[in-house]
Amino acid sequence: MSVTERMAEFIVETSWADFPELVIERAKKAALDTVGVTLAGINEPVGQIVADFARKMGGAPEASIIGLGARAAAPMAALVNGAMGHALDFDDSSYLLNGHPSVVVLPAVLAQGEAQGASGREVLEAFIIGYEVATKLGQGMNPEHYGAGWHSTCTLGTMGAAAAAAHLRGFDAETTRHALGVAASHASGVHANFGTMTKPLHAGLAPEAGLRAAELAAAGLTASTTILEAPRGFLDVYAGGGSPNGEAIIESLGRPYALAEPGMNMKPYPCCLSTHPAVDALYDLVEEAGVTAADVARIEVSLVEISMQVLRYHAPQTGLEGKFSMEYCLARMLLEGDLRLETFTDEAVREPLLQEWMKRIHVSADDMGWRPGERRPSEVRVYLNDGRTLKKRTDVSRGCALWPMKDAKIRSKFRDCAKSSLSEEEYEEVLARLESFEAQPEIDSLMRLLCGAGAREQAAGRTA
Repeated sequence: MSVTERMAEFIVETSWADFPELVIERAKKAALDTVGVTLAGINEPVGQIVADFARKMGGAPEASIIGLGARAAAPMAALVNGAMGHALDFDDSSYLLNGHPSVVVLPAVLAQGEAQGASGREVLEAFIIGYEVATKLGQGMNPEHYGAGWHSTCTLGTMGAAAAAAHLRGFDAETTRHALGVAASHASGVHANFGTMTKPLHAGLAPEAGLRAAELAAAGLTASTTILEAPRGFLDVYAGGGSPNGEAIIESLGRPYALAEPGMNMKPYPCCLSTHPAVDALYDLVEEAGVTAADVARIEVSLVEISMQVLRYHAPQTGLEGKFSMEYCLARMLLEGDLRLETFTDEAVREPLLQEWMKRIHVSADDMGWRPGERRPSEVRVYLNDGRTLKKRTDVSRGCALWPMKDAKIRSKFRDCAKSSLSEEEYEEVLARLESFEAQPEIDSLMRLLCGAGAREQAAGRTA
């Protein structure tokens, strides 16, 4: 049996009974966190632009656009929701994927699930399968795939979204193979767009492409049925000079599930995860030593090369660039002791004091014994005006699987993100439904809640 056949078999045959309780619980937390950051992202320019595009495209009103009270064809709704979910770079990530699996798979299953009247359990089951496919492709193809400049969130996320849609729609193995083949020719996204609106757009393109691939396969469109292992196929073309082992990828599926090991990384800060270890190290150093910015002469940071590639903005001028600037994130943490949503506006990044402080922070590459697939370490050295040097290496940052957010913190983050879009009554109801996601007999009422004020205004207009 070929690699693609075995992948399709996993997608088709895996069911709820195969999931350990830990995987289910983490999947629900991932869904809650992703919905929260999507609600927080609806007023970002990228969300507004992509939402306007979806409205212009029209189509059957099958699925909800979160927070905006609009409906669109399922692929268009997934496009908007994915882009809004990644607009703030506040969504969870996976070291196996080297990217963000939840924000590409969840919009796909929510849109498809709403379109076909699926239950919460059916949607969550498909989410776990799509998450597993995307992350295990990442495990087998990285670091070469990511190192070649591909944005795994979009490239591998497209395959995960297609897998999730195929499972949710009840495809047989042959149709699933065609869906994967179609999806492979949609996979895209490059690092050069990091720090621009197109980076979060990647997180919308993947679920849109996954749903489109599934729809076309259902209609009879054919594609390579050996798309993973074929010469010039997915693994070959996207290998980035590596030699991914397709058999090993298949053998890793569900053994264990990526949500169980190594788990997911939730973000306490709305910026690139590669900044988080150093940000945490600086926070701990100044807290433990009882010093302030006035005591600091300069800061030096060592990062592994893969983090250096992403954190390319050394003198950022926009909020989006600031999310991918080690210098800015450290300067802001030093001066304010936290990184919040309002930290990453254009105005905040351009503050003269911050621009001056960034000149006193120097970043260099050091492998620090790092191996692909592991957490990315950072070492921070703080040189004080009195001649002392504070130093700390951090391999585990707050929110990652080995230092997870407590449930109360996850709920608090969700409420902070949701309050700008939903009433307190609405977001508390959404929270309760997502924490019992598998018990929801249908997701339509949840999606209506998530439409927010826009949906209420439309409903009022229809009854006036």
